[in-house]
Amino acid sequence: MTLAENDCELERHPERPDLWVTKARLLMLEENPVSLGLDEVETCLLKALGLDPEHLDALEEAAHFYDVVMPDRAKAVMYAQHYIRVAGKVVDDMQSIIDDLN
Repeated sequence: MTLAENDCELERHPERPDLWVTKARLLMLEENPVSLGLDEVETCLLKALGLDPEHLDALEEAAHFYDVVMPDRAKAVMYAQHYIRVAGKVVDDMQSIIDDLN
């Protein structure tokens, strides 16, 4: 799906957290994501989590976003821990964020 196609879907279905996560991913894959501003990526992830605070893809993306793209240790750990709570199991990459940042 292209960014334009995803935006069209978002216009019709703004209540779908998966579309907000997809938009965040697509924005990060853009040729020069910094020119778009990482704020838009963050906004998309927060919108997805606002719609569904237990959306696993959104939690995972948020944990990685704050771990690598826009480093914020506290937020990365918070989202990784929440992912593990919601998933009901420890996932290696989420645990590594917690271990690396604590």
